[in-house]
Amino acid sequence: MLKLLMVTLTVVLWFSFPLYAQENIFSGFGNVSNEEIALKQCSFDPEAEAVILIHEAISDYNDNSHLITKHHIRIKILTENGIDAANIKIPYWAKDEFELIYNVKGFTINANGTGRIDKEKLDKSAIYFQKISENRGTVSLAFAAVKVGSIIDYTYESDMKHYGGLDEWVFQHEYPVIMSKYLLNILPNTEFAYRVNKRVDIPVIIKPGNEDGRIYFEMNNIPGLSEEPFMDARRDYLQKVIFQLSGFNGRGFNKQEYMQSWNAVIRELDTDTYFGNQVDKRIPGAGELIRQTDNLGEEKKIKMIYDHVRKNFSWNHVYSKYAIDGVKSAWNKKSGSSGELNLLLVNLLKDAGLDVYPVLVSERFHGKVNTDYPFIDQFNTVFACVISGNKKYYLDATDQFTPAHIIPYDILNTTALIVDRKKGGIVSITNDSLQYFESVRTLINVKNDGSFAGSVNVTSNDYAKIMRVNKYAVNKENYMQSYFNKEETMLSLGELEMLNRNTDSLPLLEQCQFTGNANETGDYLYIPCDMFSGFDKNPLTSKDRFSNINFGFKRKIGLATSIIYPENYKAADLPKNIKFINEEQDIIISRRVEHDAENRVIHIKIEIEFQKGLYNADQYMVVKEMYKKMYTVLKEPMVLKRKA
Repeated sequence: MLKLLMVTLTVVLWFSFPLYAQENIFSGFGNVSNEEIALKQCSFDPEAEAVILIHEAISDYNDNSHLITKHHIRIKILTENGIDAANIKIPYWAKDEFELIYNVKGFTINANGTGRIDKEKLDKSAIYFQKISENRGTVSLAFAAVKVGSIIDYTYESDMKHYGGLDEWVFQHEYPVIMSKYLLNILPNTEFAYRVNKRVDIPVIIKPGNEDGRIYFEMNNIPGLSEEPFMDARRDYLQKVIFQLSGFNGRGFNKQEYMQSWNAVIRELDTDTYFGNQVDKRIPGAGELIRQTDNLGEEKKIKMIYDHVRKNFSWNHVYSKYAIDGVKSAWNKKSGSSGELNLLLVNLLKDAGLDVYPVLVSERFHGKVNTDYPFIDQFNTVFACVISGNKKYYLDATDQFTPAHIIPYDILNTTALIVDRKKGGIVSITNDSLQYFESVRTLINVKNDGSFAGSVNVTSNDYAKIMRVNKYAVNKENYMQSYFNKEETMLSLGELEMLNRNTDSLPLLEQCQFTGNANETGDYLYIPCDMFSGFDKNPLTSKDRFSNINFGFKRKIGLATSIIYPENYKAADLPKNIKFINEEQDIIISRRVEHDAENRVIHIKIEIEFQKGLYNADQYMVVKEMYKKMYTVLKEPMVLKRKA
């Protein structure tokens, strides 16, 4: 597996220049080639269902220093499943009309049986604007006459109020891309740093023009990248260019620099109106809560204040590093963004005399932080970090399920930035003490007619409890389908009893009665031994892997099944005692079988242990092979044979 190559360059302009007349880098919007019409398969990604023939854009500025970007995208549909690629959604920043999308045009292009090319214009009525949140909106395009072989060709323009909206240019998408190119005209008197995130086997063309303020990027023949099981963040592996404003000079002197080191980031945030200035606020009305913690130890103080905020304040589902409306407003409204709630939490913990700091984090879905580049946009939100003795508590007031003493799953194996001039800096967030620990005990009583009745008891600790409680709260029906009522077992379940769901200090206990019928072939009954394991289909079956395998935590799972069979049956060949261990000895899968023939009881104990939460992509074949063995063990039934 190839590693990512990071490149950093800086473009600096200290003079003004007129707006350039755009050179035509676009490849003839609406005019397709014979080769594009004839294309039936992507040569470098032959299983692709669609292919992006070209994605190109030019960014420039106008007299108001707005960031103006014109896009052109052309997509070829290769299979029936690829028709979904014609469902186009263009995201934009909706809040305060920061970004406007306009000049949307498009065609559906088809070759008919006579060799003539038919073009169907995108109708204005097929362009839909929708605001999906306070901050974000989408423009949906409904192309007509789309079928296998169609080419979708469209352009649009974006107008952002300033260059702060310059984010990143992404070469790689879900579908393969034949050509991706981007021309950026940089605003005068500004300094942008950028880095290229790419695989070493895919070359990138970079043509900087330091003298005229333009820089050009191009990449060709880029395979598609879809979601992979246990993937930490897809965006970590995308081929792309990332930008950040690093300096500005209005008149050629007194240069202002922005966040060119992590210490500079901390200093900048410490004096920011919506960040550092929100940390030392006295919260009117919070005095009674603080007084209740006066005689408590530090751990109990942390728990009381953390639980008060997360149980009495609602998150508006906006991720933010800042308290834009202020922490006092969040206290009064009892709601706010992640930044407002967590900076409020920092204030309350500080008022209680605790050693607490805001900490910028990048949750799993947002992507990794590269510590070589002090880019603040690598983080998506802020948590509270309390230092008590030798332990750091990472607290997120938007998390309803993770207790104070457990590091939230979404930031395990990530890098964070504690924002404090004395104790601040980059930290790695790992957890070697807690793990995903689960025990499943099942009793199955087989009857003469091949039916059975039984009971299951599940004990879930640490992350196993958090994951189960979270899934149960989100969708009870899906939860039951995942863990108890699988279609292939055809069980009839009694009422599920769930204990300690809201008690942080105790494990989750689940108990349930069930009945069912064994699969029967001739004189043989097949009794499944993994009815309640939570393992369904093996997710690691692909030929190769692009991303790391990030489970997040270590896992230890024990499955103990006792099968009592009737007098008219006997045990056929018993499953063998086995133990699989990988070369690194950090993945262990074992099965032990005991047969009490006198009392007609078979005990099967399966233990699964992953001693690491993160495996690199180049370890994929090892993990894949161990998963294959694990599923072989889990899916092997106990076989009973009817006596003559």
